[in-house]
Amino acid sequence: MLAFRLTGLSDSRLPLYLYCIGTHEQKVQLRPEGFPVHQLFLSRSAGGELKIPGKGSWSVGEGQLWVMEPGIAHEFYPRSRTDGELGYIGIGGESAGSVLQSAGLLHRGPRDLSDFEQFWSRTTDLWHALDDGKAGVWNTSPIVYQLILDMARSVSTLEETDVSGVESLSLTPYYRESDPGSEAFTRALALMHAHYQDDLLLKHVAEAVGYSVQHLNRLFHQRHGVTGHQYMQRLRLQKASDWLDEHPRASVREAAETVGMEVNYFIRMFKREFGETPGRGIKQRNQLKGESIDTGAAPTL
Repeated sequence: MLAFRLTGLSDSRLPLYLYCIGTHEQKVQLRPEGFPVHQLFLSRSAGGELKIPGKGSWSVGEGQLWVMEPGIAHEFYPRSRTDGELGYIGIGGESAGSVLQSAGLLHRGPRDLSDFEQFWSRTTDLWHALDDGKAGVWNTSPIVYQLILDMARSVSTLEETDVSGVESLSLTPYYRESDPGSEAFTRALALMHAHYQDDLLLKHVAEAVGYSVQHLNRLFHQRHGVTGHQYMQRLRLQKASDWLDEHPRASVREAAETVGMEVNYFIRMFKREFGETPGRGIKQRNQLKGESIDTGAAPTL
């Protein structure tokens, strides 16, 4: 698996650029706030179900591509947790939406890609080029543009019955990213809040905003009294706690998956942060809800 990888600072002169790239095992993904940029997803070896709350669901099969627009809440449930990989490519820039639209890749459900392995190989090659320091924002921009064009040519034509209702994938106006010239530390915080569910390394945040890890950690100590890693961990735990408040009947495993943490580590860190295990908190919330019903309080609809 290839870890979540952010690129360097975006450049306002680039109408389309690579924002992030990576692969991971197919796992439950819950993104109630959507993603900051357009994403291309590549489903390899297995599939699952893509859901957009309140709008519908789509079956995802092996060797398929789908595109998710920015800011769209979505969920993905794999058929298997032991088989399959999911690749993703985040694309930013003011022209990202129009390029994907012109290529015929927007407003569609999952679609078959001919020669899927070729696209998977190109994705992993691009990741390695970034990780080895052999590629940057400027020279990856034309690579991503060519990749989109080649995918458009390779996408199989779907029967009308297979794509009925997929226009609902376009739910919000195009989301414009924050000013790339904004203060670097503010951008680092924004990246961490946008990607708390991802396997985001502090060194990649530092690279993306033009800082060294040491300098970024100094700023976190000055402003928040913790390291960048500690800040991210507390952010994930707080997000999980908030999510459990909103979903009192959810399991501890679901809460851990919501913030991208391994369940045993999540339980240990949650107790350290809040003084109780998440399971105890769930039990107490359910008891309070039961007492509310016993006393005749009207249920919340």
